[in-house]
Amino acid sequence: AELFGEPAWDILLDLFIAQGEGKQVSVSSACIGSAAPPTTGLRWLGILSDHGLIEREADPADLRRVMVRLTHR
Repeated sequence: AELFGEPAWDILLDLFIAQGEGKQVSVSSACIGSAAPPTTGLRWLGILSDHGLIEREADPADLRRVMVRLTHR
């Protein structure tokens, strides 16, 4: 139930919209989209990842950047 509160819900919605538009989302963009401080956004990305709702992968064009996306779950 806590996953559907802010900012987790904002992150999930942002990733859903980006996926529908065929866009990739970086970790930093997802944190900005959460409308929360960066540390809070990062913490929630970790929680969503632990629940299997998102996955992270290195950007092949820039290995310093990590992209996030929704899983099929």
